[in-house]
Amino acid sequence: RMEVVGQFNKGFIITALGKRDLFILDQHASDEKYNFEALHRTTVITSQPLVVAKSGGFGADDRLVIQENLDIFQANGFHFVMNDDAEDVNERVLIASFPVSKHVTFNEHDIQEMICLLKDRPGVMCRPSKVTAMLASRACRKSIMA
Repeated sequence: RMEVVGQFNKGFIITALGKRDLFILDQHASDEKYNFEALHRTTVITSQPLVVAKSGGFGADDRLVIQENLDIFQANGFHFVMNDDAEDVNERVLIASFPVSKHVTFNEHDIQEMICLLKDRPGVMCRPSKVTAMLASRACRKSIMA
């Protein structure tokens, strides 16, 4: 367990681990990392419903990934309409809403990015890179400044 020894330049904490190890921690970076992880765990992105659901042109394997990970997509603000009876296979999974944020716009490319991430790690919470960047920016602004 680290023990705080002191502080210098109003931005760095000196800690000791045992009697032989000394560490200098950047307060802002440490706080930013903590805030980012908390935001990543707890943030549910709001979504904007589309007036008319639109086709994403998803192939069979992409449709399966979406269906198996709906909760992850919804936590990121993406919602879908499932229509397994549609004659046109491109109409079986329709995009019903996209995430919204003040200065960030989302589109089908973000869905494709999530599909790729979920193919590599099925069922594991992931976020599009735009959301990660947005959370990193929020964490930075929320963190201690020297």
